[in-house]
Amino acid sequence: MLEVEAKIKIDSIDQIKKILVSKNAEFLGISTQKDTYYNAPHRDFAKTDEALRIRDNGTKYELTYKGPKIKGTGAKAREEYNVFFDSTENLESILLKLGFKKSSMVYKKREEYLFQDTTIALDNVKDLGEFIEIEVLTEDKKSALLTIESVKQEIGITGENIPESYLEMILENKESQ
Repeated sequence: MLEVEAKIKIDSIDQIKKILVSKNAEFLGISTQKDTYYNAPHRDFAKTDEALRIRDNGTKYELTYKGPKIKGTGAKAREEYNVFFDSTENLESILLKLGFKKSSMVYKKREEYLFQDTTIALDNVKDLGEFIEIEVLTEDKKSALLTIESVKQEIGITGENIPESYLEMILENKESQ
């Protein structure tokens, strides 16, 4: 399965939320997410453009592997696999015993909506600011890109797609300080 998404920095989550509500987008909820990223003992995920994370939103725990970004798509597209767990402690212990190392953490408050075959996340990311992510899970990258562009126009989103992950952006900020 491919995750195809556009991420754009925005000035105000509240403004986008009003538009989504006025267009009858289905509200999915608000969560506070703590994402802990790990690096593999046998290869450097920063060099291979992969990611392995545990997401903790307080009630649900998810292990996610993301493959390298597929270049030349206009939005970020990559393979993604998710597995859900009852807790993070044992999962993290397994990863550490296998030689994986914690690399960094990303904290965010996320508000999610379903709108026109997309999932829209309004994110307030600690140390980065506010963003919108428009995501489609698919096997058909081309139609996903068309859907994302249509939704961006429908809700008035302008600005450049940001291909970097929140993790990459946070690590880049740390390096520049």
